[in-house]
Amino acid sequence: LFESIYGGGRKYLAAGGNAMRLRHHLLRGLAIIQSELDAIKQPISGQAQLAKLAESICHDPQLAAKLGEIFEFIGQYGQLDVRRGHTRRIEHDYMKGMYWKSGAVSRAMLRGGKQPDRIVMNDAAILLSDLDIDDPAQVAGLIETLMRAGAKSLLLVGAKFSEKVISFILANKDPDKFRIIAVKAPGSTAERQITHLKDIAVMTAAEPLFTAAGDTLTTPLSPFKTGGKSRRTYFGQAKQVWVERTMFGVVSGRENSQQLTEHLADLLELLEYAKDRDEEAFLRERIGQVLGGVAILRIGGTAPKLMDSRIAQAKETAKSIRRALRDGVVPGGGVALLQCRQRLEQALNAASDSDERAALRLLLQAAQAPIRTICHNAGFDAAKLAELQGMPSDCGIDVRSGALRSMTEAGIFDVASVLQAALQAAVTSAALALTVDVLVHHAAPETSYTP
Repeated sequence: LFESIYGGGRKYLAAGGNAMRLRHHLLRGLAIIQSELDAIKQPISGQAQLAKLAESICHDPQLAAKLGEIFEFIGQYGQLDVRRGHTRRIEHDYMKGMYWKSGAVSRAMLRGGKQPDRIVMNDAAILLSDLDIDDPAQVAGLIETLMRAGAKSLLLVGAKFSEKVISFILANKDPDKFRIIAVKAPGSTAERQITHLKDIAVMTAAEPLFTAAGDTLTTPLSPFKTGGKSRRTYFGQAKQVWVERTMFGVVSGRENSQQLTEHLADLLELLEYAKDRDEEAFLRERIGQVLGGVAILRIGGTAPKLMDSRIAQAKETAKSIRRALRDGVVPGGGVALLQCRQRLEQALNAASDSDERAALRLLLQAAQAPIRTICHNAGFDAAKLAELQGMPSDCGIDVRSGALRSMTEAGIFDVASVLQAALQAAVTSAALALTVDVLVHHAAPETSYTP
């Protein structure tokens, strides 16, 4: 796109065209194309469509089929954990509840469960904090309080745990009577730890203890009501808690609570106004955790490097699928830009300014550049494009067979926002480049796969 516009623009300027006027009309023409793309984009749904989209991105039918099935289940916001498998196949499974990437502080705490390195606790009490927990006596007090209330397990979340506290927890000789698992508070920074703790609190009815608020484990804690009056309680509860070495999850009993619904609405509103890309990604992660819907995709194989390459490919494909679910799709194979030509031709017929006509001709030519490149790379000449005349608007060329096909029926899509971002970058960059005298090329330009 950039090469087509910039190359044609240089020739026009060499013939005496006005660079600034040309730039102005290129940007106006860009708005026309973007508007047309908005009009033709459509939502994507269903396992078959999602799998087709995934295959057009990763070119791996087996991986694409798995991703199509997974995203039909987890949707736009659901969590997907991609990791190495233990077999040669690609396998996946689904997990209940919500999970966070932070596991038990000691692997020894996970012994004695039905599965290796995994403990499941039903009807567990939960205490959330960002405290440094270093006094075993304080932990003993928590256990005593909970056992008096009839609880049999506790998930204890803190910022740090001393060796003495870990040793005290591991000294438990009767985990069937009462089990306690210590987990480091999730989050890479103190601010994100607090945010995650608040999210978990909404789902478990816990009240977190925060260092900044002056809270300690000696704060009176009560998991029950006394004398008919509600005492302030810091403990939460979940139907089920599971803990592994690198993550833990909660199956909440509050899926339909008003507080949870309001919290989700607040997160969606924050996402709508998010300006920073990292902030947007973090909010989407939080929404996925609140909604639940967790899938684990295990990539198997015999060569570690090949497995890692496939894992990276799966993660990149998953990002594109999320964008497609969020922003919709347009016919792929260069067809979507061809569909915009009619609007450009109408604008060209109505144009009276020579610079405006030149800009619209450049955009008309550029709109054909992607499909021309696809045909050229497949060994077809320009005459192949002439066969599209009179065909349905979403019809493109299957370069494997040379047949004309409906891109929608074939499941060949482009993510609408990705195509629009590429178009925006190409037109604005070319328009700017045509108005400067010198271009500086970096010897080692920064590379990015995200528009």
